[in-house]
Amino acid sequence: MSMFNIGLSGLKTTQKALEVTSHNIANSATAGFKSGSAEFAAVYNGGQRGGVDVSDIKENFSREGGVVSTGSALDLAITGKGFFVVSENGRMAYTQAGRFDLDKDQNIINSSGNRLQGYGIDAQGNLVPGVLTDLKIEAANIPAEASTEVAFSLNLSSASDILPAAGFDPAVGSSYNYSQSSEIFDSLGNSHTLTQYFIHTGPNTWETRYFVDGADLATPSTLTFDPSGQLLTPATPSTVALSYTPTTGAAVMNFGVNLTNSTQFGSGFNIYENDADGFTAGEFAGVAIAETGEVFATFTNGETKLQGQVVLANFANVNGLETGNKTVWYATNESGAALYGTPDAGSFGALLSGAYVGSNVDISEQLVDLMAFQQNYQANAKTISSADEMMQILFSAT
Repeated sequence: MSMFNIGLSGLKTTQKALEVTSHNIANSATAGFKSGSAEFAAVYNGGQRGGVDVSDIKENFSREGGVVSTGSALDLAITGKGFFVVSENGRMAYTQAGRFDLDKDQNIINSSGNRLQGYGIDAQGNLVPGVLTDLKIEAANIPAEASTEVAFSLNLSSASDILPAAGFDPAVGSSYNYSQSSEIFDSLGNSHTLTQYFIHTGPNTWETRYFVDGADLATPSTLTFDPSGQLLTPATPSTVALSYTPTTGAAVMNFGVNLTNSTQFGSGFNIYENDADGFTAGEFAGVAIAETGEVFATFTNGETKLQGQVVLANFANVNGLETGNKTVWYATNESGAALYGTPDAGSFGALLSGAYVGSNVDISEQLVDLMAFQQNYQANAKTISSADEMMQILFSAT
């Protein structure tokens, strides 16, 4: 091959490399972008030197981009391996650009309108693993829910004074040993205060009185403990059934106080657990996403509802992926089929909500490459110029 053609091949490949470098620099602030590099290969024609060609353009998946904080709950960064799965009108695409939002139908989408994929939930709110679906938020307000159980466990000191149950008066602190309050809710979402008074009536024996909003429920219960301090009665499930009729117009409240795990040791009075179910009505407030990918709708009453779970993908050969527009990739025979899993499990990275992974372009490195390719381009142009001069000398001599 003539020097002209060899020099021309050098110009063409260098031009291609400059395009790749320019593309990298232009996308230095693009979320999830992976820098590319041109790979050169020498060309031989029948054993004769034929110049150079671009054999491939490789994207750098091994270098992670920096994490950019935004504070938006729907922006997600993968802290490790994996790709988000999005649906492009039914075709699965894969990306590390974790900037998501909600569309008018409350689907989680990226900037291109592609829907984020994951595991959905059934009618009972349980995850349905193994089946990818569009992740969607149910933004309807939630109605009030009446309390049905107070999970309440404590330690009553065995060294407490023994008091006569007949002398109990909630207004007289010396007539009982301990008291504790819990917040409960009626069917309209109104808050009420359940107060329990504990009276040490004899060795290993306690009487409990129950009041709601200061009204005596007139259903005292007896707690007994064995010599090792473990609760004997009420026996498992250790629940005291109570009833209260609110003055708010709500339905009668039938609830239980679950005393399982309560003890009577010589140590002081201590509350292990005091947590009642039920809640007031709540309005949709936003979305929260856990590091393991669970997606929750949040409400103004502090409640959350599971909406699904983000699923990540990985490939046996990420370098075999097909590059698409808008920073996505597609599976190919060379990459192998997508391997799906949940965040923070197996080889998949965890999710960081409120941030996204930025471009992995190193600007300093790209500027060095830019100068090197410019010099390479000038050198190849010089070989063509030299070949032209030599041809002119040759023709003038004949």
